[in-house]
Amino acid sequence: MLLRAGRRGRAVWADLPHEQRQQHRPRPVFLPSGFFWNTEARMVGEALDTVAVAAMRTLDDTRYLVPALTWQVAADQIADCVTTDHRAEHLLVLLPPAHALEAIWACRGALIRATGHDDDAERLAGLLDGYLEPVHHTGLPGLIEAVDRVLAVLALDLPAARTLAIRVALNGGIGEEDQGAFGEVLAVWRRAGAAG
Repeated sequence: MLLRAGRRGRAVWADLPHEQRQQHRPRPVFLPSGFFWNTEARMVGEALDTVAVAAMRTLDDTRYLVPALTWQVAADQIADCVTTDHRAEHLLVLLPPAHALEAIWACRGALIRATGHDDDAERLAGLLDGYLEPVHHTGLPGLIEAVDRVLAVLALDLPAARTLAIRVALNGGIGEEDQGAFGEVLAVWRRAGAAG
């Protein structure tokens, strides 16, 4: 069992005033630990990181619709979701800060805008089209679907998911009494396409 606060999330969250910390308190998220999830999360993280690097090089926060830092925060948060251990007994619990989830949502909005015929979004669509097809054999719509599946897992706020994440963190695994909660979480992941 792994418990991580994210690469940048902990320091940023700790620097907030007490009232904002209570409002934006990281909540534990229980993550899938399968090959499909890891492959998809890695692809999304790499794509968002590609945009972040391109945006940083231009020194223009409007060129790719949202600022470079937003792309980077989203890419880093999704990179924290990936593990190389695919065994079911090694579960991953993550504490994503609210600002990182907001960054992922902002990037998703920019990606959706890039699928339209918006002149401002053409650069983003051109950058990703040149990257996604040769590297990941998908296009912009496939990336948006993958981002949606990642968000379905990261934004899952079922009482069963919170309880399960806390029990896994405290007990180091899932017991017999947790099977019902695990079944609920798994059903939501399956409906979202994030688990088989």
